[in-house]
Amino acid sequence: MNNHFKHLRTLALAIFAMGLFASCSDDDDVSINDTLSVQLASTSDLGSILVNQNNQTLYFFGGDVNGESNCNGGCADKWPPMLGDAADLVIASDLNAAGFTTITRADGQKQIAYKGWPLYYFSPEGDGQLEAAGSTSGEGLGNSFFVAKTDYTVMLAKQVITEGEDAVFYLVDDRGLTLYGFANDEDGVSNCSGGCANAWPIFPGQDNVVVPSVLNETAFSSIDRTDDLGSQMTYGGKPLYYFVQDEEIRGNVTGHSETFYVISPAL
Repeated sequence: MNNHFKHLRTLALAIFAMGLFASCSDDDDVSINDTLSVQLASTSDLGSILVNQNNQTLYFFGGDVNGESNCNGGCADKWPPMLGDAADLVIASDLNAAGFTTITRADGQKQIAYKGWPLYYFSPEGDGQLEAAGSTSGEGLGNSFFVAKTDYTVMLAKQVITEGEDAVFYLVDDRGLTLYGFANDEDGVSNCSGGCANAWPIFPGQDNVVVPSVLNETAFSSIDRTDDLGSQMTYGGKPLYYFVQDEEIRGNVTGHSETFYVISPAL
């Protein structure tokens, strides 16, 4: 009888141990890191992009050019915001922590932003289920959402430029500052110098232009000016400028007129 009970006890312990092992194995299979962090991930077609701790891609929204989140309601169902406080964010050592800030959404929740662009995930069905880790299937959707990157040369914004008219797509720099063209310029030649250039500072030329995928990077180039201002970026051959009275406030378009105008690219 004693041997029978010993056998049952040994069998029960073995079954318990197997169950415990299986449970641990299942937990290992589905475990995710819940510590909110951001890092760089390398992609074959889009270069280095921002992802969270679970390698889920982060996105910018061109409609947020003013630095506020303008993606709410159904938009936020499809593009869930990266909620949290930048002060609590674990940031990879190869990223500039100063670039991450916190905004407050219309519903009072805090959202993390990078270079002033609020950050989002992509839920293809709008059901809260995010795209697979490592996927970038939200890139370029609606010509409005783009993978978040640290090295964009220009970005594509969208907002109303002229009161009473529809919103338009137009070029801004990586900080959301508006870029303008000058009607009196010729292809590859700037006719804005002296006092004009003081009011309309040039957008400096850059090598290795990085743009959202819906833009043609070959349309961007640089010219050497004839004054001492150096190299100037062009789009479609037309030199690009800032406007002093925009006061380096993202989304400002106070310089838009028939003479100096926002650049609406062909999409």
